[in-house]
Amino acid sequence: MKAGFKVIFAVIGFFIFMFYVVYPLVEWYESRQPPFGSSSEDQYIVIRGKKPKDAEVTAYGTFFGGGETCKSFSWSASDGKKRKGGKADILFEHNFSESNNSYELRLPFHNFISSGCDMKLHQIEVEAKNNFDQVGFAKLRIYNPTSTDEKALPFNSLIEARDCRARYYEDLKEWSTGLACSFYTNAKMKDKKDLVEFNAYTIYYDFSKFNNDTVIHYDILAGENYRSEPLDKEKGPK
Repeated sequence: MKAGFKVIFAVIGFFIFMFYVVYPLVEWYESRQPPFGSSSEDQYIVIRGKKPKDAEVTAYGTFFGGGETCKSFSWSASDGKKRKGGKADILFEHNFSESNNSYELRLPFHNFISSGCDMKLHQIEVEAKNNFDQVGFAKLRIYNPTSTDEKALPFNSLIEARDCRARYYEDLKEWSTGLACSFYTNAKMKDKKDLVEFNAYTIYYDFSKFNNDTVIHYDILAGENYRSEPLDKEKGPK
């Protein structure tokens, strides 16, 4: 019985040690590391553009991997089956711009090996957040085209999320709790639904042509009813 209690106390002590000592040390160590893209040896693409002063712009890079030596497994949300292959969602949040009105993110584009898996860039998702919209607005999803219907844009293209604003619903007599934007590619709107978009806007680039000189231009522009702080659902902007 005493031996059992010793084992229980040992396990509890181990978790306490990990939670209060090891994890904080790991977080402290990681916080001291320079962000990716700050070294001359880092190879990356750049996503940059204008933004509202109060907004924080970040990007997730999604990598998938496989191969004969791959030791990772993933589960499919659609069928619940376990499949061999790795997946990594990596957050890039350091703003290399020196201005509050703009942002510059740097993301890797080369394959890398993780747990024996050859990890390849599959998707990039850019989004902005502020105190009013913590869910995220002006979301931009960037894919590598996989069919003839998905046209890759030239790298000198300009993507814009214009007139980002809160929206008033006449039928509900209240304001939205998030920001919608109007999306344009090279000053043109692809579809009427892009005029008021709360969800993500999708574009395509040829990932095989990514190199150290690649720059994706994406401007996020505030509209008349842009909000920095939560508003009264009935009174709206003041």
